[in-house]
Amino acid sequence: MRHANLPHHLYVNVHNSFLGPAMPEGFTRGIWHGVYCRLGQMLMCHVLLESGAHWSGLPLHALTTGSEWPSQPNETMPWYAMGDHVEVWRAEYLEGLLGRTRKHDREVRHTGMMVDWADGFSRYPEEHKPLNLMVDTLGGSFFLLPNNHLVLQDKHFVNDASKANLPLYRRGDKVYWED
Repeated sequence: MRHANLPHHLYVNVHNSFLGPAMPEGFTRGIWHGVYCRLGQMLMCHVLLESGAHWSGLPLHALTTGSEWPSQPNETMPWYAMGDHVEVWRAEYLEGLLGRTRKHDREVRHTGMMVDWADGFSRYPEEHKPLNLMVDTLGGSFFLLPNNHLVLQDKHFVNDASKANLPLYRRGDKVYWED
């Protein structure tokens, strides 16, 4: 299955340059409701546009909640699709949590959605990388970030003293299978 519904839809702006060369400057409002991918491809989006057109195949960096777009596609998704079977699931607890990107130090908010692939692996099973769908709190750009590219904040639980352990975490090298 190469297509997946989002657990809930998102209201977005689509940069008009992705909709055709004759489009005016600016953006078109839309409702993002699904995704599509192929192995090694950037996640593509299904969007209902305010004109009534249904657009398939918009890259993640074509969408925003504001009026700013990232300059480089690889800022929005450091790893492309790791399989043909995409799944999007709701992480209800994470929805609304603030965080910071580790590479660009941007404040982001969790959408409560995680994107994963059924085969879900890179080279080895222990390299499994579910991606967090985040939105930049200032510019509105979307990011699909693996866990090690993101530090989340939860005022009632996360404490600054424990953050000293962040550089010490390493990828687990054990995969647990049924005996």
